[in-house]
Amino acid sequence: MSKNVTRTTLVVVDLLEAASAEVGAVGLVVGFMNIPTTVLSGTPFADFTVPALLLGFVVGGSALVAALIAAFAPRWFAPASAAAGCITVGWLVVEIAMIGLGSWAQIAYMAVGLVMIGLAALLWRAELQPAIATQPQAV
Repeated sequence: MSKNVTRTTLVVVDLLEAASAEVGAVGLVVGFMNIPTTVLSGTPFADFTVPALLLGFVVGGSALVAALIAAFAPRWFAPASAAAGCITVGWLVVEIAMIGLGSWAQIAYMAVGLVMIGLAALLWRAELQPAIATQPQAV
């Protein structure tokens, strides 16, 4: 996969993750997701307000910021996307640890986070390749 295709694919994945997290956050607060608050028993949360804010601002926000960095600070895009992917994976690991594995969506978004990390690693490597090739080799 070329560097431009990797970059474009990663921007699209970041934007889809950001939009999905925002929709999920709104769904949790408004209640159209129909998830009973009983799933939160055993967690520090009485309702979905705090988890929704974290999902929207931290998970969705990090993915959106990463996508914006692609346009305004491309040098930092790969690390920002990798960080956003790590945040997504971390969110899901904590979520599954707290409430259990109860939906295919948890696995799907775990995969999205891993794809973000993988694509960011590929892009980062592709961007570093020319710099590594032009450095003098030690003899």
